[in-house]
Amino acid sequence: MNITVLGAGAWGTALAIHSSAQHATLLWARDAHQVGHMQERRVNDRYLPDATLPEGLRISESFDAAVAHADGGLLIIATPMAGLGEMLSRLNRA
Repeated sequence: MNITVLGAGAWGTALAIHSSAQHATLLWARDAHQVGHMQERRVNDRYLPDATLPEGLRISESFDAAVAHADGGLLIIATPMAGLGEMLSRLNRA
């Protein structure tokens, strides 16, 4: 199953790490710099510095690619409540 986790905070990162053990998982973050850092170092220093990001976990700043990845699979919204309205609006337009 394809799984996309929208939001690369501590909760989203933890969910993505766990799900990537058995599923094709993509972790989406809105900050391209953070994504590049996580891809290169395989760690989310900002929110979950003690956890290694598995090699099989895809990380992207492309919202469209993240939503497309979950087509027919599972899309998890792991954003803060303060950003939930904006996230739902983006999903509605996608």
